[in-house]
Amino acid sequence: MARRMKRKREIIIRTDNQDITISWLLVWARHKSTLTIHQMRLILRILEFCQAELKGLKIKDNLRQLEYQNDDVLIKIPVSDVYFSDFSLKSIRADLKDLRERTIELYEYETKAWSACGIIEKPHVYERTGMMEFKVDLQFWKVLLNLTHGIRKCELSKALMLPTVYSMWFYMFISEKSEPQNITIEHLKERLGISAEDYKRKDGKDRIDHLEERIIRPSQKALNESCPYTFKYEKIRENPSNMRSSVKFFRFIPVKQSQFRDENLEKRSLMAQTSVSLINQQAVDYMIQTMGFELKEVQCNKELLLEATKLIPNLPDKLRDIQNRRRIGNKDKGWIINALKGNIVDIKKHSSTNTTSIDTGYVASLFDANK
Repeated sequence: MARRMKRKREIIIRTDNQDITISWLLVWARHKSTLTIHQMRLILRILEFCQAELKGLKIKDNLRQLEYQNDDVLIKIPVSDVYFSDFSLKSIRADLKDLRERTIELYEYETKAWSACGIIEKPHVYERTGMMEFKVDLQFWKVLLNLTHGIRKCELSKALMLPTVYSMWFYMFISEKSEPQNITIEHLKERLGISAEDYKRKDGKDRIDHLEERIIRPSQKALNESCPYTFKYEKIRENPSNMRSSVKFFRFIPVKQSQFRDENLEKRSLMAQTSVSLINQQAVDYMIQTMGFELKEVQCNKELLLEATKLIPNLPDKLRDIQNRRRIGNKDKGWIINALKGNIVDIKKHSSTNTTSIDTGYVASLFDANK
């Protein structure tokens, strides 16, 4: 009798799809060893809560809860938010225990301060209800919300459905990019949690063919099949004319796949672009996360920020400069607004026309988040 082919199980995502903003710090975080796919899914779920908090939204589901507790954030979610199929209680416990034992190191360049914290603490799994809970250190919470050093935007459901943590990282790395992205072999291993000694020959040289076969090409295939962004890549050698010379770095070339873009999210994005003023989103995030502004305070200065986006080529850098001067004089938030107004007046004095292009890389849908 012919053997019946085993059908591939369809992954069911329990929450609505959405565009999430991922910080450069998270994409480039170093890991001493590779995270499991479920651990990375858990981090994406934490990020989902962060995004909701940033926009002043609430997770509209009685099963999912968030509560601030002193220096921690308590999160409760269904196990099925992270483990879609083929799992055991033993594997859940192992993932949570390992994630609890991992350390995130933080270094603030502005204040020259180093600190370290865990990713999660005090995990619980409740077998009868199918729920789990854990605490997130506020330090790690700030890493997820720190968008001042650069961002990536991804569809949450597309990221959650990817089959490996490597493919998930490549999606975050390449999403919404148009320019080639270069990365050395050493840095690629660090970001993926691969030991520096892995994929090496006996003479110490990297086995590029193994990296391609086991990590890069399978990740590329997964993105090709489901994601709005995928990539092509090139090996840049020390001597381009000699195919046997050592590879200096990989060059990943973004490829947009519009056919995989969520139509509802695309419509929402287009509506935001046409109905909401084009504001530099990175500047808005910096004002909220670093300067201490409330969302309502930023909304009150919407027109000022629109004008600043038009006139100041790199608004986040200008805000960082204002913040540094503010610290020296111990000024309040009103001083920041007046300083920004002063910069605009100075620019207008030295220019008869306003032809500075708008940075459309950061479209502020933030302002209609509460509608």
